[in-house]
Amino acid sequence: MGTMTMNEECEAKVLGSPEAQVVQTKEMKMKKPLLVCCFPSAGVVGTIAANTLIDQFKMDEIAHVRSRYMPSAAVFLDGRLRHPFRIYGYKERNLLVVTTELPVMEEGMYVVSSALLDWAAGLGVQETVVLDGIPVQGIPADRKVLYAAEEQKIADLEEDEDMEILKKGIITGIAGSILSETLCRDMVGFALLTPAIPIMPDPEGAIQLLNALNRLYGVGVDVNELEKSAEEIRQKMEEMAHQVEGIRRQQPSIPSRSYERMYA
Repeated sequence: MGTMTMNEECEAKVLGSPEAQVVQTKEMKMKKPLLVCCFPSAGVVGTIAANTLIDQFKMDEIAHVRSRYMPSAAVFLDGRLRHPFRIYGYKERNLLVVTTELPVMEEGMYVVSSALLDWAAGLGVQETVVLDGIPVQGIPADRKVLYAAEEQKIADLEEDEDMEILKKGIITGIAGSILSETLCRDMVGFALLTPAIPIMPDPEGAIQLLNALNRLYGVGVDVNELEKSAEEIRQKMEEMAHQVEGIRRQQPSIPSRSYERMYA
């Protein structure tokens, strides 16, 4: 995607092409970190899971992604201005979390996912997991986590009796693009998925995904607070969803039903 250069103005390392760049603003040495990708989806379960990890571990924002294929918009979180597509790190757990509130245009997904994984490989990432929701009608009756993985990862995931393999399906959007890119690299990609309500925030689905992450990697995230604050989270996520929907209407090339990108 390009060579690593030094931006003298902000003293940040930049990796990628003019169409999509990862700007690293803080150094953090890790040993084979796990890359966790969380994007808006059914029930915004990925976003809720990402925010729980970031807040609980007080993760540092170490990089962000810039691309002309993302809407020109600013994101405010608790009154603080944030880059729309952010990467957080937590050295003690060897953990990287990628999250964004804004959609990536279809024609830019390849360059964005390639730039992200090029950068991640440089930090030693060998495994990438996507946390996502499967849209279902009504409140899900079965909260079991499903997985889809590359061949060499399936044996590890089969050992977890609380999860089931997703026999077939299609994951589109930036999450699907990232998983597709891992197939072409010396990197293992897989997805942890849970049924979720597409039209409203679903903290219970995020709890299921975080519990699965705890079992697989011993991440140690506590979901008790998430359980207690489920209603408050729903309200905040609904407000964010309305704002993002307004941006989508101004971007005709972005599908308005982008949450429904998991087909099974």
